[in-house]
Amino acid sequence: MVRHIAGLAEIVEDYEAAVAFYRDTLGLPVKEQGPGYAVVEAPGILHFGIWSRETAAESTFGDRSRAGEIALGFTLGIEVDRVDDAVGSLSASGRQLLQAAKDEPWGQRTARFAGPSGALFEFSETPWARRLAQAPAGAEES
Repeated sequence: MVRHIAGLAEIVEDYEAAVAFYRDTLGLPVKEQGPGYAVVEAPGILHFGIWSRETAAESTFGDRSRAGEIALGFTLGIEVDRVDDAVGSLSASGRQLLQAAKDEPWGQRTARFAGPSGALFEFSETPWARRLAQAPAGAEES
């Protein structure tokens, strides 16, 4: 079911302060992708984002006013073979979805749920981004 960790993002209350921290304090390139979401270019990670709590609530619930239901901290994106199958397994385990499987405007299929600590997790299906620039030694590409 799980293919790899697709990405990591920090969910923050003060988006501008977080952007400034990664860009100015740590000296990492930060590229804003849209209101409330930026990508930090950091060696060793495929995708690291900064996500405002309100934007995370809008993506998850379709409602920015539900930001209080989104835990601050880190969210983990997990690439799976098929989101719908992963959702079925998750539901069978008794864990509740926060956001049912849906097709995102940027071409991913996602579903979101809370982990044991309340942290936001995402199953994603991103066939166009599955090929690594260089496969790890001994790994087969699919």
